[in-house]
Amino acid sequence: MRIEDRDGRDWDLIPFVLGRPRFTQPWAARSPLPDTVFLDVLDEDHLTFFRLLNAGNALAYGGLGMPDWMQLDVCTFPTAMIGFTLRRADVPADLWDRLAAKTLERWPDAAAALQAYDGLVPVSEFCGLHTPEAGTVMAFSVFSVLPGLRLGVRSKALGLILMEARRQMGVTRREGPIRRAHEVFGELHMVHDRPAPHPHAEESFVYEIAVPPAEVLDAILRTGRRPAGEPA
Repeated sequence: MRIEDRDGRDWDLIPFVLGRPRFTQPWAARSPLPDTVFLDVLDEDHLTFFRLLNAGNALAYGGLGMPDWMQLDVCTFPTAMIGFTLRRADVPADLWDRLAAKTLERWPDAAAALQAYDGLVPVSEFCGLHTPEAGTVMAFSVFSVLPGLRLGVRSKALGLILMEARRQMGVTRREGPIRRAHEVFGELHMVHDRPAPHPHAEESFVYEIAVPPAEVLDAILRTGRRPAGEPA
């Protein structure tokens, strides 16, 4: 998927799904992007990818970055992490340095693997879990480490398509770019204000969205924006 940024630079991005083939293989036929790469989280060849993805999440969320056990047990076993990658040679040097440094903070023994790594580098991600309510997905992670390309929004659109979500729930801040990213998909209906267990409860609320039709999600995936004239 080729995306041009505000400065006219052309980015060649490759979509990915990181999870267990037993659960993600049926999604292959649903992806509107035929070059989507499906990765088995338990394949040792993908360990560096897993760690770089964790590092990107940590860079985006700071103190709320997820532990590796959560990334495995919650994000890539019962569901999958979905987003976009760059080829190693296309990653800006400063971004690679930040991802590598963050990876080494958690895994000091990864230096040799990072030095030799020539695979795909994750630069955005979305993750959600199916709830007991059919068609309802709880989204709990979305980020991008490449500003200006709306990759967080695009990753979420791809994820909702693959998961065949009809309703999406989540927790977000009252103000800020993350809330605005969620609002691309529709009006946020407050379900619960100030969720007490949340570390930033006073600034947060639980919301739900009626997921837009597939053609609208596809347009958001390809443009990063809701089509003009489409009601929220």
